[in-house]
Amino acid sequence: MFDAASRPSETRVLREHDNMQFSEQGYEYSLVREGDRTMLHITNGAHSLAAPVVWAMGNGEIGQTYLLKNKDTYYESRLSYFPVISGLDITPGHSKDSPKTLVEAVGMAQYPDTVKRCFGCHTTASMVSGEFDPEIATPGIGCEACHGPSARHVKAVEQGDNSVATPFNPVNLAPVDSVDFCGACHRTPADIAVPELGRIGILGIRYPAYRLERSFCWGKSGDTRITCIACHDPHKPLEKDLASYDSKCLQCHATAGHPAKATQAAACIVASKDCASCHMPRYELKTAHAVVTDHYIRVVRPGSGYRE
Repeated sequence: MFDAASRPSETRVLREHDNMQFSEQGYEYSLVREGDRTMLHITNGAHSLAAPVVWAMGNGEIGQTYLLKNKDTYYESRLSYFPVISGLDITPGHSKDSPKTLVEAVGMAQYPDTVKRCFGCHTTASMVSGEFDPEIATPGIGCEACHGPSARHVKAVEQGDNSVATPFNPVNLAPVDSVDFCGACHRTPADIAVPELGRIGILGIRYPAYRLERSFCWGKSGDTRITCIACHDPHKPLEKDLASYDSKCLQCHATAGHPAKATQAAACIVASKDCASCHMPRYELKTAHAVVTDHYIRVVRPGSGYRE
């Protein structure tokens, strides 16, 4: 989260890959580091266009997409970096069809509300006193992105004054509100309900909050034991060892050989460890060159594949 965005001059991917090339029918692209800035160069043979990268979105672990700007309009880059191929490919959500113009080749023009949401999820303090100003934003998700303005609290604590109210703490939210809070950036069922999205298929795997709330064990009003922060500590890097999540599963399920309590479901009859390997399967998301965990917790039948 801390590396959710960066300025081009501070972006590791762009420092390590200072001249990336990409070709598609009718167009040649170069993403080139030039001093402290990175430029996107595009040519269709007859004409050329150059645009500066103003922000890099994503830490590059799965991918990294770039924001470019022309006058007052931001563009989401048509091309993104993917570490699996160590190079550029079409950004997920963009058409695979060859662009009709050089401007289309740059990427998708973003509506003002979309830009605000983009910065709201990838940076801290892009909105101050109701005014949107991405130039003063702090790259990445810092403390105040989740806890709100905290300068008075920090100063008071440093001076030994405990009378100042503590910042907002998402841990105190009810289950549905908690998942919606994380889902403001990680996508909730409300995002799926947008008419133009329609049936998004496996792309929905990128919406973990929405997928989590589809789980049978989520119930009608949620459960504090399976909210996002019940399994993931936002203050630490993502834990990738599946076994570390078993204790979380056993908050809801009895252990093998023991009867279930009133607040527990029965023990799994198949295995007693690495629960997520079966009940939260991973699927290949080809457009992102990645294998992604599905947060729709369920009994997965052999050969059933991704379930919408």
